[in-house]
Amino acid sequence: MPSLKQIRTKINSVKGTRRIMSAMKLISAVKLQKVQGTLLSSRPYSHAMKEIAGSIALRCDPEWHPLLRDPEETKNIQLVFMTSDRGLCGSFNSNLIRKIETYMVTDAPRYENVSFRFIGRRGRDHFARSGVAVTDSVIGLNERNYGDVSGAVSKALVREYTGGRIDEAVLVYNYFKSALTQIITFERVLPIEPLEGASEQDGVYADYKYEPQRKELLDGVLPRYVEARVQRAVLETLTSEQASRMTAMDNATRNADSVISQLTLLFNKTRQANVTSELMDIVNGTESMKKGG
Repeated sequence: MPSLKQIRTKINSVKGTRRIMSAMKLISAVKLQKVQGTLLSSRPYSHAMKEIAGSIALRCDPEWHPLLRDPEETKNIQLVFMTSDRGLCGSFNSNLIRKIETYMVTDAPRYENVSFRFIGRRGRDHFARSGVAVTDSVIGLNERNYGDVSGAVSKALVREYTGGRIDEAVLVYNYFKSALTQIITFERVLPIEPLEGASEQDGVYADYKYEPQRKELLDGVLPRYVEARVQRAVLETLTSEQASRMTAMDNATRNADSVISQLTLLFNKTRQANVTSELMDIVNGTESMKKGG
């Protein structure tokens, strides 16, 4: 049985860990509230851009713009894999990594070349020694620079797609549904897909009247659509990360409370046993002195 000093040391150690976990939970809760507001305000814009780009893809000839090109055979695909830089966020990263590993076994063999563009340190470090083709990686994503990161990634995707180096670009991220639920999502952002659920009776096949010129409008709208979708996925990742970390730290705090309670009970029992043992020694010593007297 451990001594009282050892138990007291363990209790103090767990209490220190609990204070850290509780502080991290509060920090994540504040960050979650901030980034969740940004995400919810950006979703309508992202949805509108998707409808506009899909409507343009439905009306326009694919030869009018390189981003409308739909290759006859998809040989080269690029996955934009979004994880976090730090851990202590539950199964946020591990679930994504397991999903990608399954994808590489089941779906990736259909393509001649599968390349990765990593956003986040955890995904990059996990696949660093696996031999996958890495186009680029970005670390240091946060609530302040997500716009710059999204712009740089979207421009790179547009450049590689228009240059014919990739035939398809897919965003892999955690979709934020609630603080307790995040859904792993594979979203094809390139090529731009025509609007779903449209029919000729709705008049969607009638072409627009472009001002000032059709080429200038397509050059402005379509790359902006790609940037909007990448930025939306980045915000989903940031929000899901903070939600997962808040939940994980809350669970860790509760577990620490349980451990402290168990150790305190053990401390009291040990102290009681020691007191009882000392009393028995005193009683036995007194009886011995009486007999000896």
